[in-house]
Amino acid sequence: MKLKMAARRHGIPLGNFQPSTNVLRATRYAHGFRHVTTSTLAFPPLRPSRARSNATPSISRSIIYHHSRSLHRSTIPDAKVDSEGYTTAFALLEGLWEAGITACFVNVGSDHPSIIEAIAKGKRERPQRWPRMITCPSEVIAISMADGYARVTGRPQAVLVHVDVGTQALGQGVHNASVGRVPVFIFAGLCPYTESGELLGSRTEYMHWLQDAPDQKAIVRQYCRYTGEVRTGLNVKQTIGRALQFASSAPKGPVYIAGAREVLAEKIEQYALQHNQWGPIGPSALPADAVHDISMALVQAERPLIITGYSGRDRRTPGLLVALADLIPGLRVHDTGGSDVCFPFSHIASEGSRFSTHECTRDADMILLLDCDVPWVPSRNPPPKGSKIYHIDIDPLNQQIPVSFFPAHGRWKADSHTSLLQLIDFIKCNETINSALKDSKYSARRNARAAVHKNRLAGIASQVRLGDEDRLDIHNIGSLLKTALPDSTTFVVEAVTSAQALADQLQPDRPGSWINCGGTGIGWSNGAALGVKMALTDTEQSEGNRKPTLVCQVVGDGSFMCAAPSSALWVASKYEIPILTVVLNNGGWKAPRNSTQLVYPDGLNTSASDDEINVSFRPTPNYAALAEAATGSELGWENSVENKPGVWMQGLRVKTVHQLKEALRLARLRVLEEDKGMLIEVAM
Repeated sequence: MKLKMAARRHGIPLGNFQPSTNVLRATRYAHGFRHVTTSTLAFPPLRPSRARSNATPSISRSIIYHHSRSLHRSTIPDAKVDSEGYTTAFALLEGLWEAGITACFVNVGSDHPSIIEAIAKGKRERPQRWPRMITCPSEVIAISMADGYARVTGRPQAVLVHVDVGTQALGQGVHNASVGRVPVFIFAGLCPYTESGELLGSRTEYMHWLQDAPDQKAIVRQYCRYTGEVRTGLNVKQTIGRALQFASSAPKGPVYIAGAREVLAEKIEQYALQHNQWGPIGPSALPADAVHDISMALVQAERPLIITGYSGRDRRTPGLLVALADLIPGLRVHDTGGSDVCFPFSHIASEGSRFSTHECTRDADMILLLDCDVPWVPSRNPPPKGSKIYHIDIDPLNQQIPVSFFPAHGRWKADSHTSLLQLIDFIKCNETINSALKDSKYSARRNARAAVHKNRLAGIASQVRLGDEDRLDIHNIGSLLKTALPDSTTFVVEAVTSAQALADQLQPDRPGSWINCGGTGIGWSNGAALGVKMALTDTEQSEGNRKPTLVCQVVGDGSFMCAAPSSALWVASKYEIPILTVVLNNGGWKAPRNSTQLVYPDGLNTSASDDEINVSFRPTPNYAALAEAATGSELGWENSVENKPGVWMQGLRVKTVHQLKEALRLARLRVLEEDKGMLIEVAM
């Protein structure tokens, strides 16, 4: 009775009590991703020990929704949960599972006693209906793993950190999720608000005064789509549902929820949401006049160009761009950001991937911007003043970027996949356009594009030197990765100054085969590659595909050093997440020197050494030895291409083409066949 009275005071209807077997809603958080749509999923067991098992628990996930008079709540009296231990903290984690979150990347602290109790209770009482808890010694690895998982599935996963210091330690990971438009659910505890034992969860240790920030949510507010606080357990699941709506609605991004110890310890009555009422905003379309104007402009232009940045996050979109390019011979497509495969490299319309600096913008008389933040750099490669420019984007005004003045004759906040379907249908059905496209000039344009593309591929191939004793550079490294690894490999790339040359050599075609950050916080790939591998494994097992996908992280030494590499390596080892990591060791940061030369082309930087401008990492760490040490190897490190069967992670250092070939041969054996990790340090 007291509970019901408290609920009424908060304005929350209790609703009718109904039994529920809804253990997971496999929510379509966004269109266009490889979603879980079947009723049964098989998830790999987490194996903290080295003992391996072929048994994989099958998790039945019935997609059953229950109706009650309340639009918000229904209770679940027959669930096998001890009602004495049903707290806000337990409801929080249960609510995450019910909302479709299957993994929680955790870094626990003194603000989490009730959550720790709930974690243990859930693991014991409902182990197959509970999020997997992944211990992450570094918060930036935790959020980067959740980021990587969402890049594959489109669904947010959860990150648990402690108070203000754990929130701050998320660091550049929050920027990456925000700028990269990745849904992530973050929960952090708050310091207790009572001092003398007035409530369960009251302050008990000295740090509870020191960590009491005036506005903890402000630390991340400007990067989050939503920030909130759990103030009572009676609506904790509604708070989760609202946060996930923001995280999963375009433009997607991180959300942040906080809660104090007293609230998390509150005992409540068990309940569940009807998740079919808590979905994200659906995709929006172009108005009819925009479809007409854009289509006509594309067909009538002499040098039309599409510039895209992250439209390939929706795996269906690259195929539609191909269809559009095939309809309009001579149309070119340029990828500015390289965060996803937006257009196949092998297509004759492809201008490849450059960070907004490609010269193709200089002669375009019509430009369609499609999901693109920075189409060109105005001081370096602006389009002609007379160009007709249209912009289709889920965030066409770049609302979180204060200075962004790219002109356009028309802007529409619309979904790229939906918009492309509209444009293609209009062009196919319009008799005037179809008649115009029969003109011989379009055939000539197609032939000209084919010749240009062929010459570009020949130029890229000419940069590769593959003699056994040839020293390694990004061209032969990329070429060897492309030829030595399976076509199904997923590359998680953070190569910074080498990224664009690497893209030229890898020449990605398959949607999802190249994943770059999209943000600028270096070190992202250390955790993201692990999250990508987890998501691919879950997807493969749910679809009955027993052939694993190789995940290859390609990372510069500066980025690798920047975000807790030993923590990432340890997590990979503990939970046996096998990936191949290739560290491009060029002895430091090259990007700051390049940036300085753009501003001061005749400045002191041109004659200064790397040490003089503080970008040198020499003497360089032994990253290969670090990999084995961080994963608990008790064997002495030796640089041998012989397989070490007793070591989960093996590290190698290579300098020549022959050495890299042998290392990649061993990597295929270890990572694909033995489910073990490997790191190759490449001296450049």
